[in-house]
Amino acid sequence: MKNRYIIILAGVLAIWSTACEEIAFEPQPEATNVQVYEEFWRVFSDKYAMFEAKGVNWQNTYNVTRNLVDNTISEDSLFSVLGSMTVSLRDAHTALIDPVNGTESVFDIQEGFPENLDEELISREYLKGTEKTLGGFVYAMLPDNIGYIVFRDFQSVVLDEELDQILTEFKDTKGIILDVRGNTGGDPFGAGKIASHFTEQEVFAGFERFKTGPGATDFADSPFTLLPTTGVAYTKPMAVLTNRLCYSATTTLLYLMDPMLNVTFIGGRTGGGSGSVADGQLINGWYYSLSVSEFIDARGRHLDDGVDPDILVDLDPDNTNRDEIIERALLELN
Repeated sequence: MKNRYIIILAGVLAIWSTACEEIAFEPQPEATNVQVYEEFWRVFSDKYAMFEAKGVNWQNTYNVTRNLVDNTISEDSLFSVLGSMTVSLRDAHTALIDPVNGTESVFDIQEGFPENLDEELISREYLKGTEKTLGGFVYAMLPDNIGYIVFRDFQSVVLDEELDQILTEFKDTKGIILDVRGNTGGDPFGAGKIASHFTEQEVFAGFERFKTGPGATDFADSPFTLLPTTGVAYTKPMAVLTNRLCYSATTTLLYLMDPMLNVTFIGGRTGGGSGSVADGQLINGWYYSLSVSEFIDARGRHLDDGVDPDILVDLDPDNTNRDEIIERALLELN
């Protein structure tokens, strides 16, 4: 049978069909622990796109973990082994889920990093009740004629008309702060729409490398160029605020805007999540997702582990009256 994935990221559509001996979309009660383990390892071996970038030798992972699995261990023990293999990839797009017990194993991108976001502080000290809301955008004027736009969730549909209205209101500002901290992603097409409003020229953003087969070198490169909006564009200086939870579609936005000379990134290291994702089901009914592509930006950087901003700034957790990242952006734009 064939398992067919349709993968969409930042305007790129790729269809990948891979032959496999058996695809089961309902759990098979007779499936043994060893069969589940072998299927899991092989699916990732054939389809996962970032072993090299992550520095993971999947064959070595097999050698280390295979002896931990036999047909006498418990279901929880099997999930623990496969879950640890999943987390070892350090990829929050890659997960293992047991839908019956409601358990999930996935890498925590936030662990070990400061949060670098205090919504209550922003509302109290910066917005002060002057903000407007349009779709998924919250925006306001800050001191020194600086526009401030907050966008926290790419699950919200992005409309060109919304950006046209906001940027028309901000057309006479000295600069704009775009705050995407805490935005863990959603629809990557929204990222392209936002980025297109901050350039008047085509922008080469890099290329996506899709895994096209089971071999270690079975990849196809898909270059991506951002086209400028046909609506209102803003090309004055900009500061884009980041933290560790800038992930997935937000990473798409960041690599689309990185080549723009008017843009400076300020804040914390980002979370990454640059690849396209496919999912499936193991023969025992557990679900998995995995990254089937990787993105290389215009600077040649692999983005999946996140990148540092142009200006690295962390919030001081003891200072509840000042957002140091916003303040640094105001300084930069002034």
